[in-house]
Amino acid sequence: MSHRSAVAVLALVCGALVAPGPARAQVPAERASLDSIRASLDTVTDSLQLVRRERERIAVARANRDDPFLHMELGYLAYHLAVLTGGKKHYEDAASEFQWTAELRPSWPYAWYWLGLAELASGESSVIVLENIRQMLGQDFLSRAVRSFVRAVEADPSFSQGLVDLATTAMRQRIAPRLEVARAALRQATGTAAGRVPQVQLMRGRLERRMGEVDTALAAFRAYLAVGGDSTIGGVEVARCQAVLGRADSAMAWYLGAVARAMGDSARLEVRRDLRWIATPAELAEFDRTPPESLGVVLRHFWVGRDIVDGRRIGERMGEQFRRYHYAVRNFPLLTRRRGLDVTFAFRDTSQQDFDDRGIVYLRHGEPGARATFTGSGIAPNESWRYPRTPPATDLVLHFAASRGVADYHLVQSLADVCRAGYTADGLVVSAAAMAEQTLECLQSRAGFGDPYDRLSRGVPSANTWADERLRSIDMVRAATTTDSYAHHFTADLHPVVSWFAMADEAMRPELHVVFAVPAARLHPVTADDGALVYPLALRLLVYDSASGRLVAALDTLRAFHAGQRLGAGTFVTEQMVLRVPAGRFAYAFVIQEEHASAGNAISRQSLEVQRMDGGFAASDVVLGREGSGLAWRRPEGDVPLNPLMRFPKDGTVALYYEVYGLPGGASVGTRVRVTPAGGRSIFRRVFGGRSGADLQFTTVTDAPGRTRIRQRLELRGLANGRYLLRLELTDPISGSRVVRESPFDIEG
Repeated sequence: MSHRSAVAVLALVCGALVAPGPARAQVPAERASLDSIRASLDTVTDSLQLVRRERERIAVARANRDDPFLHMELGYLAYHLAVLTGGKKHYEDAASEFQWTAELRPSWPYAWYWLGLAELASGESSVIVLENIRQMLGQDFLSRAVRSFVRAVEADPSFSQGLVDLATTAMRQRIAPRLEVARAALRQATGTAAGRVPQVQLMRGRLERRMGEVDTALAAFRAYLAVGGDSTIGGVEVARCQAVLGRADSAMAWYLGAVARAMGDSARLEVRRDLRWIATPAELAEFDRTPPESLGVVLRHFWVGRDIVDGRRIGERMGEQFRRYHYAVRNFPLLTRRRGLDVTFAFRDTSQQDFDDRGIVYLRHGEPGARATFTGSGIAPNESWRYPRTPPATDLVLHFAASRGVADYHLVQSLADVCRAGYTADGLVVSAAAMAEQTLECLQSRAGFGDPYDRLSRGVPSANTWADERLRSIDMVRAATTTDSYAHHFTADLHPVVSWFAMADEAMRPELHVVFAVPAARLHPVTADDGALVYPLALRLLVYDSASGRLVAALDTLRAFHAGQRLGAGTFVTEQMVLRVPAGRFAYAFVIQEEHASAGNAISRQSLEVQRMDGGFAASDVVLGREGSGLAWRRPEGDVPLNPLMRFPKDGTVALYYEVYGLPGGASVGTRVRVTPAGGRSIFRRVFGGRSGADLQFTTVTDAPGRTRIRQRLELRGLANGRYLLRLELTDPISGSRVVRESPFDIEG
């Protein structure tokens, strides 16, 4: 019988016949001594040197069988040998030594902790049936490891940091059995005195969420706060869980409450981790230089600003980002710390070791609209993603390949880097004909990813075609990895036509009027209780400062349009939205949606400029209306016809309306009207009252002090179909200052 077997048997006998001495906790000096022994072994990389030392210590152990320090040292030696050589027997030897120590000193948490590590590392039985039976009896290596870790904190609750380290390592290694053991150990430990240790509850919550038990994680984070955990870290963790559970409003409330306080260094690093995946360098620099007491303002601006730009409700983007992170952790983890390099890679990020390139893109842009993959001889695992974009922007198409490892997907520069292969999986050369056929099949798998890929899938691409595709792909990779978005996705596009103009209200403050029209044939009416058809539309209009992201004005409403019968083709549902805005240069986002039908459209990042309308000579925007358009602006002094489509029939008439401000009654205002083709020179031949001229110049006399409302009719006789620009110039007779207003329109038919 070997020494180790004899020691193990003797341990069992002594444990049964000899009562242990009085239990006492492991004192700091003992821990320091054991730490010193282990540290001296960790620096040794020569396994032969370790084997010699092990033999020497075994010889000593024969004469000193009850020395716990000696058995801990032998356990460390065997464990380190196992790490260096990969030998399972060394782990088993280590477990027997740590078990012996635990029998001698059951109050030593070190003995139980290292016993758990050794049992965990010894691995599953090669006999699956036997292992299943063991697991049913609670005797498999995972269950034994869990019990050992729990015994460690039962022996000394102050050793809970060992469990935290175990869980941290398991999450970093991403090995399922280790995650299971760490979670089970933390679950059991929270029922002991260790449950009052904040870090134990925090790590348990993170493990539970990582493994999909979000409700359980939420309870753990609440417990973390209850036992005195950091209020910022705990509040942010609760917010992350609420977001994953789809509770965006609650997530935002928890988050903003958590970051409103001055935060310490640990909390600051934790909060920054969420930003780094999508923040620009300038945004990160602003965060880093902001004092702790002001970080809440910066963080609110960061998240709310993204909501505004994308036309989202406050809190939606932050909730989506937390959901994306949860998804990426579970689906795109980087399983290797040693990422290879290749000339075909289009993106190289050495600043993180959490996700492959799919995860990086997913964190920035979310779920793609379409995915495709292809399996073939000599072709690495691959994926292509397409993100639809609102015209005139082109769709974002990205290609990933795991050429350096099955679980390490890289962005590549071209679909050619995915589809071209010359070798089979076993290294044999493929014939030219077979390779060409396989390449074509690979290209055809990306048909539907946009015009370039539809062309590639139809035949043998030329070198120029491939070169153009590669340049486009590289540009798209750059855009995908330096920007972020949360685009609206609808099953059906409502194709609204949107225009706007600004007028002064009764107090001479600017009002923004947004006018839209939706083709009725694209809408999905519902039947009301009285049998009438109702067209419900959810509308959101956000006006913001494009430089700072500050929200200027917002309108979020539901409008229901009633009709006796279904509206036919060629008809439109039209509406006018009005909200007060300050003067300045802004941008707006407009979202229209049929929530019951998943149909809609989002228009974002549209620029607008609102002029001051008080304090001197000024003018409103010019309104180009059409009689009979179906929509009019109701005014006490008379309705103003609108034209939501901004289209006029050939040889039709435009009803012009604009207002002049800041002049006394009876003042003469120099007026000039020009109509030009978009990008061309003036071609006007016949305008007001039959007068003609390429440029029409006349005088307008104000009829009231402060505000004059001007209505004119503009005949479009002789103008061909196309897009035009109307330019109105008004000149102050006293100061000579000039106001210019422009409005595009179309002639059809």
